[in-house]
Amino acid sequence: MMVEPITVISHNYQDGPTQEISDFVYGTTAIVRNGHHYKGKRVLFCGVIYMAEDLYNISEGQAEVFIPEITVKDGVIDKPRCPMIKKQRDTEILTLGHVEEARNLNPDMVLAYINTPSSIKAECDGVYNGTVGLNVARRIAEEKGGKGRVAFIGDVNVNNWMRDVLKPEYPDFEIISVPADSVFCPSHVNIPDELFFEMYDELEKLHGEDLGLEMHAEVETPMREFGFEKGAYFGGTGGLVRTPKESDKKVWLVGTVEGVVDRLKRETDLDVYSINMRCPNMSYTTPQKVVRAREMLEAGGPVADIVYTQCHEPYYEVEIHEDGCVEDAGGGRIRIPAVRLSVSKEISKGARKALRTLL
Repeated sequence: MMVEPITVISHNYQDGPTQEISDFVYGTTAIVRNGHHYKGKRVLFCGVIYMAEDLYNISEGQAEVFIPEITVKDGVIDKPRCPMIKKQRDTEILTLGHVEEARNLNPDMVLAYINTPSSIKAECDGVYNGTVGLNVARRIAEEKGGKGRVAFIGDVNVNNWMRDVLKPEYPDFEIISVPADSVFCPSHVNIPDELFFEMYDELEKLHGEDLGLEMHAEVETPMREFGFEKGAYFGGTGGLVRTPKESDKKVWLVGTVEGVVDRLKRETDLDVYSINMRCPNMSYTTPQKVVRAREMLEAGGPVADIVYTQCHEPYYEVEIHEDGCVEDAGGGRIRIPAVRLSVSKEISKGARKALRTLL
């Protein structure tokens, strides 16, 4: 019997060398929109875990999804996890309690940011990225004569970006951020904005109107306000890759994780500048880990299975099959290569329904 070959998929925030050894590179929403293509396929996914969940869920559990390597401490998966899901630095994590909080506000809709665990998505009316969330809010405002309210469970800066864009058109519409201000992307919040502004000024002196500016909507208020002032493009990773390619401008300053910059430099002749900001959770997956996992999976089965069965942390049950392949990572952590991921039918079904707002 012929074994289905392994397809390697990377997210746009993976470092360039990992993208280069991948068969496909997608933005966050494109993972969802292309997931149905991988039914019956074996996929080695390079990105943070919620993205692998989305791929599994949207394929109706018919894609066999693997992760090159994870670290686990006390039964809880530590990496590669988005800080909105696994507490890192000073961020709060999103929980089912936030869904209850949002419902109690009686909004027209409750939407979960795409960077959320499957069990939270499953309890919401839909899933949003910045563009989709903005379109949903605008539609409700139009239907309600400029009024209405949507509760967005997720990144406060994306929510504030939607609020700022929509407010001039619909000043009475409410965009409610749940929680109010404590869930954000540390990598985007920690962009040194003054350095970024200085870089823009220097490039503008050299290139004038040929300079393009773009940034992710997860950036904090000073960056967002600067972007509005300079006419920047705001979007997710797919739009950040696509916009410079479709523009007549030949020089770009990009305010997001360096993987997008790596891809633009590889795929275009544009002059692309950045402050070289990398996400440690994305950079966790390296080409060496991908190659090792692929060799292991082609030679046999996964080293471990992780099954999303619980609605709260730790979410996953971890079952190790090959103890000899598990490594000590220090600090009570272990490293497990070549891991297969799956999601319980009930959670997967609910998350898949919510994810349809992105299609």
